[in-house]
Amino acid sequence: MVVSKKFHWISLALLLAAHIAFGKLLASTSHPWTAFAFAIGWAFVLALLFINPLTGFRHLVLRWFTSDTIAFCAIIAGAALASIVLNWFKIFIPIILILAAEALARIDLLTANFNNIQSCSLLTVTSWIGLGLGWALGQFI
Repeated sequence: MVVSKKFHWISLALLLAAHIAFGKLLASTSHPWTAFAFAIGWAFVLALLFINPLTGFRHLVLRWFTSDTIAFCAIIAGAALASIVLNWFKIFIPIILILAAEALARIDLLTANFNNIQSCSLLTVTSWIGLGLGWALGQFI
């Protein structure tokens, strides 16, 4: 028996739009094939990371903050990363947008009771379609 899962498709549409914008941005770079190869791999890795986002983050934080030295170095590295992101905010906006859209889509998938393989597949395929559409828009328009 097929069970119909109620799902809000708006979050996947936002993820698709974010990847279209990112794909269009990548099409205008000086090395678009290298950028797209990186983006395709990154979209898959990001979907894998969002399978169990809180569990992995909890283990990472617990491992980092086992000693004061590691905690201090992590805080310094976080501050350096924040200053880089704020300095190059225009470059990081699409990446932050993709992370937010992927998190929203994953939350909707969790509430719709999709399993991990279905969620990862749906997020990856949506990301790849968006990158392809963005590349096509960047090349032909």
